[in-house]
Amino acid sequence: MGQQWWDHSVTIQSAKPARLVTITSTERAAEFMLFEWSGKRGGKAFKAAKQSLIDARDGKASIDAARTAFLAAAEEAGIFFRH
Repeated sequence: MGQQWWDHSVTIQSAKPARLVTITSTERAAEFMLFEWSGKRGGKAFKAAKQSLIDARDGKASIDAARTAFLAAAEEAGIFFRH
């Protein structure tokens, strides 16, 4: 399966101080959660977002559902984002 581009990008605070990252795809969101996430990783929304990103990659969930879950995890963790 090819890159799963989002209709609307998300700009989010990275773990690196004063660095904002623009997320435009399911794959980039998963990479961000693995390597650049600045908030709590054990929350319910974080776990749900990880699963939703995997499910979208595997064709079991929509790309929009994965994006929504990613935003919910960021909100739960108190990470600044705009979309």
